[in-house]
This record gives sequence, structure tokens and C-alpha cells, in this order.
Amino acid sequence: MTSAASRSNATWNKFSAFRVLGDHEPMPGFRLVVQLAPTPESVGRAVAARAAKSEVLDPELGKALVRAGVGLLHSSLLSFAYATPEEVVGLIRVDAVGKVGSSLAVYDRLVSMYAARVALILGEELVVSGSIYEFPDLGIAQRAFIAAQEWVEEATPLRSAARVIQQLQAQGRGGLSLDASDGVKAALRAGGVDPEKLPGWWWRGIAARIRADGGVELYDEVPSGADFAALITDG
Repeated sequence: MTSAASRSNATWNKFSAFRVLGDHEPMPGFRLVVQLAPTPESVGRAVAARAAKSEVLDPELGKALVRAGVGLLHSSLLSFAYATPEEVVGLIRVDAVGKVGSSLAVYDRLVSMYAARVALILGEELVVSGSIYEFPDLGIAQRAFIAAQEWVEEATPLRSAARVIQQLQAQGRGGLSLDASDGVKAALRAGGVDPEKLPGWWWRGIAARIRADGGVELYDEVPSGADFAALITDG
């Protein structure tokens, strides 16, 4: 299964985004977006270690990743965060990256904060990786967030089936593969998972933003399309 991180990165290529390097110098009018995700290997190890006692799909693991992602707003480095069970995507504040090299410092702090929050909430350490991307303007960055949302929703049956297979394999119950013609359906049946009954946060994640008064506004029911884009502002 392709990781959420790599799929999102590939999607963003069409928006004229490029990865920011350590000596990056911010360009006037451009916007930076950070994308962070636990590595598939570390998630796999955590799922396997928890499989004997976890519910199907390990919802506590997914909730921990969502909560840790939204919690990055407390860093004062982001104005908007979109967190899913696969990744977190955040709009970096303009005033956080005002000089050469500051984007790398922001990235390092967000990676550390995300990993620490996951460990605190979950009691499991996950390896986190990601990138910062630069977009020509806020409008194009908003379209990239929409693409990230569309991917996570479209991939819900596939990523759910992959999680079921990981859990069953850890329990010594192999024999399922996503490469089979009906691999996704077979895995979901084996886990007793009805995609239509999965909670909204598993399908679409949760969004949060900083209000003009400095408070945090949380969106448990994330809208789509233009309504989602309208949330992605600097308060």
C-alpha cells in the first residue's frame, strides 16, 4: 500500500509546489505548507504490537494521530491544521518563516512536537517524517489541502483493508492480500468492517484553525470543496 505521505506529495506536484530545502529564503506572497506523517514501518510495528488488545482498525491509534495533528496549532507556527489518521497538513504562518533557514527550524520543531504528542497520547513512539512545500499563493495552497482531503476519503476502503490485514497478520491469521482481485473487500469482510459505518473522522479527518482572537476553532465535521478552502486562512 502506498503511504498517505507519498500519495499526497505526488498529488501536490500539479499545483506547482516544490519542497523547501534548509537554506530556503521565503518569497513574497508565497505560502508554505507542512506535511507530516508517521512512517509506514513505525505504524506497522505499533499496529502489530497492539493487535492482540486493539479493536479492529485500532481506532485509538488513529485518534491519537488526529489529536496530535490538531495539537500542532499550539506551536504558534501554524494558522490551520488538517489532521487525519494518516497525516497532518498545516498552513505555516507568514511571520514564522521570515528569514533564510527559518523554514527548516519550523519543520524540526513541528516534527518533534508531533512525535512527542503522539507518544504522550498513545504511549507508543512513532517515527515521523515529512516535508515543507512552497506554493505560489494562498489560493493554490487551499487547492492542495482539498486534494489531500479528497485522497484520504477516496483511499478509506483501501487503507482500512490494509490495517485489517496488518492486525490479522500480527495475530497469526494470514492469507489475505491487497494484490488479490477482491483483496480490499475480502479484508474488510474478515475484519467485519462496513466502510459506510466508519466514523467521519476516519473518513475525512478533523480540521482546526486559529481565530482572529487567538482562540482555536475545531471542525469535527469537515466540509469539502470550496467550503473547506474557505476555512484555510490566517484568522
